[in-house]
Amino acid sequence: MMEIEGFAKIIRVWPLIVKRLVVNWRTLFTVIIGVVLACSIMSGTVVFFDSLKEIALADVLKSLDKEEINILVQAEKGPTNVEEASILNERINSFSEGLLSSHVNEILHGGRTTTFFFSYQGQEQDAGKDNTRTFFAYLPNLQSHITITDGLFPGNVTGELLEDISVVKVLVNAEDAAIFGLQIGDRISAVPYWDDSISHVTAEVVGTFEKNNQDDLYWSIEQKAFMYAASDAFKTIPLYLNEDVYMGQLASKFLDLETTYVWMFDIDRESINSSNASNLASNITYFGNRLDSELNRFVIRTELDKSLQRYDTRILFTKLQMYVVLIMITFVVLYYVVALSSLVVEERRFEVSKLRSRGASSSQILSVFVIEGATISFFATLLGPLIAVGGISLLGFLPGFHEINDGTFLSARLTYRALFMSILGGVLSFLALMIPSIQASRLMVSDERTKSNRPNRLTIISRYYIDVIVLIVSLFLFNQLNEQGSMAARGLLGDVKVNQIMLAVPAVMLIASALVILRIFPLVMSIASRLLSRYLPVGVALIMWQISRNPSNYSRLVLLLILMTGLGIFVSSFGGTLNKNFEDRVYYSHGSDVRLSSVSLNSSGLSKPLTKKIESMEGVSAVSASARMMSTDVTKTFGSDSIAVLGIDTNKFEQSVWYRDDFSESSLSEISNTLQETDTKGIELPDKSRSFGVLVKSDTNRPTTALVARMKDKNGRYFSYDLGRLDSGGWTLKQVEIFGRGRGRFQLFPTRPLTLMSIGIVETNPQKKLTSGSILMDSVRVRLATGEVVNLEDFRDINGWQIIDSSTSSANDRLGISEISVRSDVSAIFTWSEGPPMTMRGIYPSTQFGPISAIVNSDFLINTQYSLGDQLKLSIGGHRIDVVLLDKVRYFPTLNPIEDDFIVVGLDPLIHKLNIGSLFGSTDPNEFWIDYEAGITNKTKTGLKEDLINDSPFPYGKLWDTESMLEINRVDPLVKAGWHAILVIAFGSILLLSAIGFFSHAYISYRNRRFQFALLRTLGFSTRQLITTIWVEQVLIIALGMIVGTWMGGKLSEAVMPFLSSDDYGNQVIPPFVMQVDWVNLSITYGVMILIFATVIGSLIFLARRLVLNKMLRLGDT
Repeated sequence: MMEIEGFAKIIRVWPLIVKRLVVNWRTLFTVIIGVVLACSIMSGTVVFFDSLKEIALADVLKSLDKEEINILVQAEKGPTNVEEASILNERINSFSEGLLSSHVNEILHGGRTTTFFFSYQGQEQDAGKDNTRTFFAYLPNLQSHITITDGLFPGNVTGELLEDISVVKVLVNAEDAAIFGLQIGDRISAVPYWDDSISHVTAEVVGTFEKNNQDDLYWSIEQKAFMYAASDAFKTIPLYLNEDVYMGQLASKFLDLETTYVWMFDIDRESINSSNASNLASNITYFGNRLDSELNRFVIRTELDKSLQRYDTRILFTKLQMYVVLIMITFVVLYYVVALSSLVVEERRFEVSKLRSRGASSSQILSVFVIEGATISFFATLLGPLIAVGGISLLGFLPGFHEINDGTFLSARLTYRALFMSILGGVLSFLALMIPSIQASRLMVSDERTKSNRPNRLTIISRYYIDVIVLIVSLFLFNQLNEQGSMAARGLLGDVKVNQIMLAVPAVMLIASALVILRIFPLVMSIASRLLSRYLPVGVALIMWQISRNPSNYSRLVLLLILMTGLGIFVSSFGGTLNKNFEDRVYYSHGSDVRLSSVSLNSSGLSKPLTKKIESMEGVSAVSASARMMSTDVTKTFGSDSIAVLGIDTNKFEQSVWYRDDFSESSLSEISNTLQETDTKGIELPDKSRSFGVLVKSDTNRPTTALVARMKDKNGRYFSYDLGRLDSGGWTLKQVEIFGRGRGRFQLFPTRPLTLMSIGIVETNPQKKLTSGSILMDSVRVRLATGEVVNLEDFRDINGWQIIDSSTSSANDRLGISEISVRSDVSAIFTWSEGPPMTMRGIYPSTQFGPISAIVNSDFLINTQYSLGDQLKLSIGGHRIDVVLLDKVRYFPTLNPIEDDFIVVGLDPLIHKLNIGSLFGSTDPNEFWIDYEAGITNKTKTGLKEDLINDSPFPYGKLWDTESMLEINRVDPLVKAGWHAILVIAFGSILLLSAIGFFSHAYISYRNRRFQFALLRTLGFSTRQLITTIWVEQVLIIALGMIVGTWMGGKLSEAVMPFLSSDDYGNQVIPPFVMQVDWVNLSITYGVMILIFATVIGSLIFLARRLVLNKMLRLGDT
């Protein structure tokens, strides 16, 4: 009963309070705007993302053709009979009815037999010896989709039975009939490849047909299911008949006939929207999994479920980043409501104290504020979604939406979720309104007079340590976020896990930091006023004294400005950083303006220069060759790690690669210098050399052991020369014509001059191990075209030769000096241990012996416990090379340290080490990095890429075009449109709330301080001094708030941005974010804010000039 009476009182009082709100609308207008804005933003978040989802979904569906969207279900079952077919068909239809029915226009069903051998009648014994095949099939309503070109439609007629051979009347495609030479009345045989109750079935062609519409969805069953398993190596002719004949007559003649049943679900594209897309993808997956568990041989083919799942994931991770910003905006709006309602309540404190003096209780006064707040929140809750829908519709006219929405209204619809979020915004706003109201309702007359004479130095937030509590909470949440590593993460099964609370961490951190700064704000101002008052003008000193005396009055505005500018910096950093990172990701994955990967150098004809042709193309500034390959770390005895290896041309790489300074502590130039090899390798042969030989003496007769020389030509290609077998125990000159035509298996011809890179022996019998032994080498010589013999090496000094480390067996190989020689002086002796066949063991000319200099990714050092200076042994394609780790990088273009550890080495030493011990072919660079000339036109770029596609010097696997990929990213509907809208919402909110908040604070503060200003005038302050005081006071507060807010926003961005570094699909972005502030938009926003502030300050000065002293100082007017 009491509850009913209380409710009745509220009903009676409510009209009076509404009338009071209308009378005081000027005072409450600013608060109402904040509450409406809070409801609009919270409901608009749902409406906005629904619109984005529709845009993205339309983009996904547009990329799929009709056949990719449709669902084809295929199941094999045998033996074939009517009962089994009916059960299976019922099962498929029952599942699809509950899961897919709302999206299906039509279900087409058909079936086909296992493939038979085809033969003409009477030739059944030869069936299967050629490549002709056949099968029987049925399709629903076939007659309505074909035109009979000859004969009749067979209908349900089965024909006669001749002994035990069934004769089935069939229909064939006219094109197939022509290929097989069939006419009406011809009989053919379908012979099963398995043993069954009958040896074959005879089919009579009673009609031929043409398809009414080849592109009709109806025929996709034939193309995607019936002919899907037919190999191109066979000629296959389908034989069509009625389903009843198929099941009742044909199937009954076989005991083990299997049928492939097919269902084609024609999906209605228009029925798919953002609300049901996720459920549809889940239903398709469940549909497939359920049938797969029941059927042994089952296939479901569609791209729809995978595309919708990718769409879902992409939407989720795109929303996470935008949600962070929108939550921050919401928090700032709610604080705005608290701050402005505090100002309004403070202005009405005299009214409250009078009510208390006349007998009103705290609960009665609070009930007035409650009804006022509930009324404002209620109407804002209703109005917010409508404003959100209208505002988001207008976003379609933004430049970012032109390419995807044709510059028209954006599709926006009101949903239950949007209404719920508006209600939540209304509830939060109501609570924000109650915070100052509860405190004001307890105000007594004495409190009012006390506060007028001696304002509180501490705000309620500082008095009850709310700021400290919020700071502790924010630090705890940030620590949780730091441990989690990201706002969202993927589980072990690939599922995405999102902690909703983590999304609010940036907002909580911003507010907590601002509140803590406000705690020390009064102390700093008090100290400053005491220390600087004697040095400052009277007006400025008075301002500082006023701020330190009544900090709570100023702290609201300072905190609002801090939050606004902090939000502005965070949003502009967020937007600018994301835009920059999209570009950086493309440049990082591509490496240069254009990159050719998986290049295959010519293996026949004449050896060609690697980069000369590309360098001569118009628009090319630099070309750098590189080699990319995978290796295995075999340094350790147990266990091995896979490592990506990139060999770069240290002379040209710096000119063609995109590189960021934060990738490494060393500059790219220093890295190139580290990898630069100063060792002189090889012995160059005279240009007119005709033959090459080595004077050797084997320790024994080795008829299957060959002496081999490896040479490099002018273009860096490697060649093997077989000098002959070690089939003599005496001194023998083993030589070969180096440019002769009789080189057998060699198809690639070198370009002069040649350089000797290594000499070795190899066991040529694959079935036989290389036995340990030794050879003496007296000299290396060439014969010129003139007949002159030139000695290239006499082996009197072996310091310029090193042993090839080609396998584990080569660890025991030795090179030394022997006193046995042809000339009775000295020769070189090479001794080897037992080893595998077809593996080169030998020596190579080099002035230095040592590992290759290498750069490694930092994570590799952490994960493997290696240190800089350590030496590793890598196995690449069966070849072993030694590298020494001299420097580290965090990232390197085109290499992903998350997927694979990597090592970067110089191209020349890598290719050299891999080739000197090779027996066949040449390991060559397999990538070209191409840099554009500065300032070239788009036409030149297009022409260059066309030349690379149509007239490349070497075949390649992929052309990586940076500009094209950047263009694709630029028109991405989620990236471009989404962030444009977020920036508009954020900066619009900042401008609106800053303007209204500053105006309200300045105006109400002026009204409350009019008596103080009048008093200052009577004490001798001139109008100029009073105006200066107002200017300095307001500028000091504005500057303090904006400077601190800008600094805090920057620090918050640096702290939080790494946790948002995931791409649209939840993968960590490579390279990481680099802070990039969108200074253009931010400067415009700051400029407009300052202009608004200046206008408001000018208005205050205008009011101060019109101040009437005798009116303000009348008794009782204070």
